[in-house]
Amino acid sequence: MARKNTLIHLLEYAGLKASLAVFGAMGLDRASTAGGRFARFVGPKLGISNRARANIRRAMPERPAEEVERIVVDMWENLGRTIGEYAHLQRFGEADQRHRIEVVNAEALRAMAAAGFGGVLVSGHFANWELLPLVMHLEGFEGGDVYRHANNPFVNEWMVSLRHSATGGAMQIPKGGTGARAIVRLMRENRFVAMLTDQKMNDGLEAQLFGRRAMTTGAPAGLAVRYNVPVMPVSIERLAGARFRITVHNPITPRSGAEPFEDILRMTQEINDFLEARIRERPHEWFWLHNRWS
Repeated sequence: MARKNTLIHLLEYAGLKASLAVFGAMGLDRASTAGGRFARFVGPKLGISNRARANIRRAMPERPAEEVERIVVDMWENLGRTIGEYAHLQRFGEADQRHRIEVVNAEALRAMAAAGFGGVLVSGHFANWELLPLVMHLEGFEGGDVYRHANNPFVNEWMVSLRHSATGGAMQIPKGGTGARAIVRLMRENRFVAMLTDQKMNDGLEAQLFGRRAMTTGAPAGLAVRYNVPVMPVSIERLAGARFRITVHNPITPRSGAEPFEDILRMTQEINDFLEARIRERPHEWFWLHNRWS
């Protein structure tokens, strides 16, 4: 069985590398467009799209059927564009490509860094979510990026290497015990940690998302309370093609004198409220294929 799984993983990895080689042979804009067009045509026909439709109806039952379908189609286009852009992720950090990313309110982070404080940046799988740690690096904030280990070990190793290169060597932190120790070290050094917090966490905290029970990681709020640092919510929007706006929103902060666990629950819910608001604003740019509520 182990040998069979290894073969499957190798075939998956080979397919991924071949696809990205095709996108890599194109320019960034052409790769983004081609990926978007292909995914827009194929994605809605796949069985997994029924999960996206069900999730949208569950979260926003007021949306008519034709709008649900439009969200699914546009979601696939965004996902396809993101895949095409993976082949050019390092390009976003080059000087002649900086016009592709508009950063709003980065001065809030600069002020904290200048004062000797670190913090936790949180966002979700919006637009091209890989840009969050890249922007953190481009704006000069030292720290690390928390990631979920891919099921395919060959893909995982490649992804970690790609992110490490694209962010100029930012620490790649796996979820779990080893990663937790790295995060603690960064917090003690007053640095920044970036996390995507919109996936289901079975052993997390019970919070609400779209009025429904959603098991959610309490890690960002827990770090904020323990080290007295802010959680900085960040939104990622695709403006047009391979151009983006990254916005740093008002911080979610611990309350002095509050009972720690209650404060963590409050902050975790506020993070979910932030994510929900961003999803409602641009539902086609969120990754609806997660099993978020089940």
